[in-house]
Amino acid sequence: MIPRARDGYLNKLIEAMDAPVIKVISGVRRCGKSTLFDIFEAYLVSVGIEKERIVRIDMDTKEMKERVSNWSEMYDAVEKRMKKGVRNYVLLDEVQNIADWESALISMYTDLDADLYVTGSNAVMLSPNLGTKLVGRFIEIRMLPLSFKEYMDFTDSRDKERSFAEYMRIGGFPSVALLSDRPALQRDMLSGIYSTVLYLDIVEKNGIRDIALLKSLTEFMIENVGNTVSAKSISDYLNSSGRKSNHNTIEDYLLIMERAFLLYRVRRYDITGKLRLKTLGKYYVVDPGLRNLIGGRQDGSGRILENMVYLELLRRGYDISIGKIGAYEVDFIADRHGDRMYVQVAMTMSDKAVAERELRPLMNIEDNHPKMIISMDPEMPGDYSGIKSRNLVEWLLEE
Repeated sequence: MIPRARDGYLNKLIEAMDAPVIKVISGVRRCGKSTLFDIFEAYLVSVGIEKERIVRIDMDTKEMKERVSNWSEMYDAVEKRMKKGVRNYVLLDEVQNIADWESALISMYTDLDADLYVTGSNAVMLSPNLGTKLVGRFIEIRMLPLSFKEYMDFTDSRDKERSFAEYMRIGGFPSVALLSDRPALQRDMLSGIYSTVLYLDIVEKNGIRDIALLKSLTEFMIENVGNTVSAKSISDYLNSSGRKSNHNTIEDYLLIMERAFLLYRVRRYDITGKLRLKTLGKYYVVDPGLRNLIGGRQDGSGRILENMVYLELLRRGYDISIGKIGAYEVDFIADRHGDRMYVQVAMTMSDKAVAERELRPLMNIEDNHPKMIISMDPEMPGDYSGIKSRNLVEWLLEE
């Protein structure tokens, strides 16, 4: 991997270096967490940390699976590799594979002179155990597949239009992006990542028995990114399609998919009443390539654009809601450090009826927070009555 492509995540690790907290890097399988450790390890050596003081263990390897089965053995495996009498830097991959791994981290944090970094691909930091046992002693760095800007750096491309078309098609999983000269193999690789997440991180880890229902639900959700849904409406649809289900099972499966970082749920917010709503949220998939792979049969382009904007807002550190203003809907309310902006996403604003439809919700908002339309239209001077207009590609490439 070209190191600069993940500079944002590397800088977060550098900023947190030697802080008295455990650094938890979370994210969907194959998004680049292990490679980030490679880059960080190289950085440690470059600033004078001896290799003997860097303890790197992947708990997902055959050796570790055979030798380490509980938290005590995990602790011993780390301690034996540490250089005595000096501070060590401990990098542990896929720790959630070890039973009661939180206890191992607590003991390392308490007993050892170690700066601790761990990765997990199954929402380990969201578990009740982690929140209880490590409260106040960890920070989470959430990692996503390559953004479009990172994709441009990763592929060393200067052709924005061609690269954007590729990115819409295959997304940002690094191992897929590496195969840019072999598109058929890219699709196979992407399909393999999807199957691995589905069967290892969802089915196997959660003991799911009705795999057929899970697959039907997953495909439905990926096809319907950006649509307001409820567990009941999903269950009713699946039942009408001959797939027996109930809303409680659907809720459980959706939560499991969130914890595997396959889907992200966005709740609705009543802008007028200043109230977060409990019903009819939306879901987005972790990578545009998966939307194209699984859900490409239904108006794919518009859905993928909206999905891209959501993921980019997430990368930039925004808390995101779906806006409700009377009978109208705002695609995204993005809040960060007390600042807010409203965002609408459209394929094009060149059609007068479409432009009126997209602008109407924003124009009904009476506060003074920034409002923005993001589309594939070229950027032009001026705006729509104070509502900024941005080209999606240019917006994605901002620093």
